[in-house]
Amino acid sequence: MTRHFPLAALGILCVLLLAACGVPKQKIPVSTNPIGATIYADGKKTCTSPCSVSFDKLNEHLITIVKDGYAQEDIIISRRFMPDEAIRDGAISGILKGGNSKDVAGEVAREVDEQERTGEAYELVPTIVTVTLTPEGSGN
Repeated sequence: MTRHFPLAALGILCVLLLAACGVPKQKIPVSTNPIGATIYADGKKTCTSPCSVSFDKLNEHLITIVKDGYAQEDIIISRRFMPDEAIRDGAISGILKGGNSKDVAGEVAREVDEQERTGEAYELVPTIVTVTLTPEGSGN
């Protein structure tokens, strides 16, 4: 008797694989004083503070904070290259493949390149946004 892989299980597997291969994202918590400001992520209304905004790691981003009676605040979210994990992963892979320095160096270079291309080797900064809003007309 042959067993067939259920079609529903195959569909679930495909969805999980696609999700795992997606663009890496990072959540940035945003808080304001006073609370209740409208948060725009890259120009799109996203949430009301306090909240978190999820950004892909492939690009720089802009958080705009707006609240009636207060000056608008714009926060640039930059990317910082963080190759430590890629170097570690490449070193482990190189050691497992043969352990000589050429294998290790090749795997480190490949892993750093791959994680830089996909965005995994980056961290978005600032990692937390906390803003005290300035009342309009205060001159500050």
